[in-house]
Amino acid sequence: MYERVQEWFFQFEVGAGVQWFRLGLFGLLVVAVVVIYTGARFFGLRDAEAMNLGQLGRNLWQRHSYVTQHIRPAALAHLAAVGRPPLRADGTQPELWTPPVYPAVLAGVFQLAQPDFAKSGRASNVDRILTGVAWVFFLVGLLLTYLLARALFDQRVAALSAFLYLLCDPLLDAALAGLPLHFLMVLFLAVVYGVYQAEQWQAAGKGGGWVTGALAVSAVTVAVGTLTRYAFAAVLVPLVGYVSAAFPKSRWRAGMCLAVFVLALAPWGARNWRVSRTFWGLATYDLYEETGLGTRREIRAGQLQRSYPPRAEDFWARRVVRKALLNLRTMYERAFKDVGANYLIAFFLAGLLHRFRREEISRLRWFVFWSMLAALVALSVETSTRWNFLNVFLPVVIIYAAAYFLVAFERLQLRTRLWRYGITGLFVGLNALPLALTLLPPIRTLPYPPYDSRILAEIQRMFRPDEMLASDIPWAVAWYADRSCLWVPNTREEFITINDNVRLVAGVYLTQETFLGLSGQQLAADALPFWAQLFRGMPADFPLPVVYEMAPQQAQILISNRRR
Repeated sequence: MYERVQEWFFQFEVGAGVQWFRLGLFGLLVVAVVVIYTGARFFGLRDAEAMNLGQLGRNLWQRHSYVTQHIRPAALAHLAAVGRPPLRADGTQPELWTPPVYPAVLAGVFQLAQPDFAKSGRASNVDRILTGVAWVFFLVGLLLTYLLARALFDQRVAALSAFLYLLCDPLLDAALAGLPLHFLMVLFLAVVYGVYQAEQWQAAGKGGGWVTGALAVSAVTVAVGTLTRYAFAAVLVPLVGYVSAAFPKSRWRAGMCLAVFVLALAPWGARNWRVSRTFWGLATYDLYEETGLGTRREIRAGQLQRSYPPRAEDFWARRVVRKALLNLRTMYERAFKDVGANYLIAFFLAGLLHRFRREEISRLRWFVFWSMLAALVALSVETSTRWNFLNVFLPVVIIYAAAYFLVAFERLQLRTRLWRYGITGLFVGLNALPLALTLLPPIRTLPYPPYDSRILAEIQRMFRPDEMLASDIPWAVAWYADRSCLWVPNTREEFITINDNVRLVAGVYLTQETFLGLSGQQLAADALPFWAQLFRGMPADFPLPVVYEMAPQQAQILISNRRR
């Protein structure tokens, strides 16, 4: 008995017990970070993209069809022009902007959770479901980062990478916002692991079917990422180049990857053609928005989507080229250098000049680098979003940054354990500093203005499910109020045309979003845009005469066609 107890203590101190003890401590740290970060900063969704994805997932779950309650005037005009019904009987229309994979993931979660969308509060339960899904993919990404780092390097690099990943503020913030960034990260990690495993099987002399299968899975994964966000398609170009360089005797596999990618996208293209006579829906409008910056013909974000219909002169390829050149400079100066919001990108770039012993490891980092540059080019022609898409590549950047740090660290030849732990801790601490500053008071976490789920719950009570609303935040009305909502058109005339000829609008909900982007001179002048003028008074001939003040000091108003 004594010998068994002594053996158990020995295993706990120097054997497998130590590993389980460390794993338990790290698990507690993970739980603590997630709980503290969520408790300190979550008071509801604050991103239009997350709300839009949520309502798409709910419609896919409830209506068993990929339709949206976020109605864009441009989509109404396009569907009518190609001979399709602008709206379905229930007030929805086919979604033509957002690819379907992440809404499908949310629909599956809703099927399991069975949430009650009739209940809303300051931070509704359905908001927590969206953030919960993002946290799950955050944890999956953490595990895959550790496993990939251990496969590429060793246990030290894997452990350091896990800590750097866990304490990275942009990754935590994206999870809290309910954004699909972590889902895309998991997909990119799968792509990297697929091409790496293909090289390993090739070197081990395994059958060609295994190698081809691994590369085919990587190509399918890129297609799934593209159907999550179109910019992910940029990874295909470095993938084809990587396969050509890594497998020079069977370059046909590069063509195979391209063919698999196209075949995987074919059903989505066929669906779009069936409902809209376009292969990519109306997502190409994003190429033309935010063009003409600094000129009199500037097109602001969302302006084309709010046009009924867009003008032909807005679609000039020359504007897209100018926009891409301007965005490339801005994104290189900010987005690229701000990957991770820390110093890891600098260590990753410096590590490109270091020659690792294994050739496939050196080749793989260049695949990651060229993927980031290709994504940078793709993003330059897209409409900008709040979150940095380049953080999709951050887990692999973390792995190589950690590996290069340890290479440089070992060259110091420090013998004292205190110095070794101290310098490593300093490296982790500096990279985790943005997280610490984020959690320090004061913390602004309320999504208001303009989002207040309690106001939207009241709007849901006031209007029937078959009534159409209009708003400057239609994604929030669709998500919280569960009502079809038209994005208010650019002009009064366009609104009247839709109201008279397409669908009667029962109410217009306007928020502080209406004043976003207006200059001080515009706010002080009488020549405000039409929707901003409604805050000062209602025109006598406007078809919706009843006004409700939804927030103090008339910060938000609801205009209705009758008293409710």
